[in-house]
Amino acid sequence: MHKTRTIIQVLIGCLLIVTSSFSVYSEDNNSAEKVWMNEINQVGNNHGKGRDFFKTNVLPRLAENGCLKCHARGYLRPNITIYEELLRRLAIGDSAENNVVIYKIANIRSFTADIPNHPGGQRCASIDVEPCKSIRQWWEIEFGEEQ
Repeated sequence: MHKTRTIIQVLIGCLLIVTSSFSVYSEDNNSAEKVWMNEINQVGNNHGKGRDFFKTNVLPRLAENGCLKCHARGYLRPNITIYEELLRRLAIGDSAENNVVIYKIANIRSFTADIPNHPGGQRCASIDVEPCKSIRQWWEIEFGEEQ
């Protein structure tokens, strides 16, 4: 009986250790997510200019171009109606012309012309027309302007 009781106590102790380690891990992830979201909201210290420009200029151009048909339904990433989701892609690159969003919608750097970089097809005839034009301006507000 004493041996069974000791085994049960050891198992309960192990369970408590495992449970507490998961809760600590979860708290770390939540705090990391809060830091990331805070960084997104403070990008370049532009005081929300990037978010405002996205809502008033970028999102309407993407809607006019038909992008919302696939990217606003919740099953295809990024959901381009959510500022943070598209901003994460915009941040991958080093200039307004050299970033993941422009590469995708302008079909830059595809393997071949008949296999587009963006499965939804080329959405900008060049990077100087909409919606690429607005996206490039948005990049400049978020990352390029003197802060």
